[in-house]
Amino acid sequence: MNLELHPGQQVSDKQFEEEIGVSRTPVREAMLRLRRDDMLYSYPQSGTYVTRIDLKKSLDARYARQLLESNIAKSIGGTLTSNQIDELSALVAEQDTASEKDQINLFFQMDNRFHEKIYQFADKTNIWDWLLTFSTDLNRYRLLRVYDTNLPMSRLTAEHREIIDAFAKHDEERVYQLVYTHLNLMLSEQQSVLEKFPDYFTNIK
Repeated sequence: MNLELHPGQQVSDKQFEEEIGVSRTPVREAMLRLRRDDMLYSYPQSGTYVTRIDLKKSLDARYARQLLESNIAKSIGGTLTSNQIDELSALVAEQDTASEKDQINLFFQMDNRFHEKIYQFADKTNIWDWLLTFSTDLNRYRLLRVYDTNLPMSRLTAEHREIIDAFAKHDEERVYQLVYTHLNLMLSEQQSVLEKFPDYFTNIK
């Protein structure tokens, strides 16, 4: 999920045994689980590989999340407390620090926490957890987006601040529109990511 193992990269149980320092049985059990979760796949007489990012699955997950999250954000657009708004602002500040230090994985974690907070504030964490179950490809795509130097991280934090400002003004309609547009970034930035990481994807149409 953190792209330390690249999509399409060959891996082996022996490799993991040596890197992690555990016996073969738990490693094989973990790899079976990863195959069931479509994170690994195997070719007979060839080996085991990290699954490439399915662009179609990524786009479908983005579509579902865009519709749900924009409406969930709107539902609390007029009710967030100053403490809740401060929590969101603190996460964006952490993103800024991570960006300045080029801590890409930390930046991405803070990005996820920002969005998760919206679900928490709306008492919809079950929906967030449900979305995560089919967002594996989307989240790997989103992390690649952060790695794309042509797409600055500052754009994400700037849009987060606009969302916070709309929450602070209790402007439900603007909250809805900003979140909807923010989650539309994947479509406008898709070509840049595909061009920078062409070998990481499958199901490109």
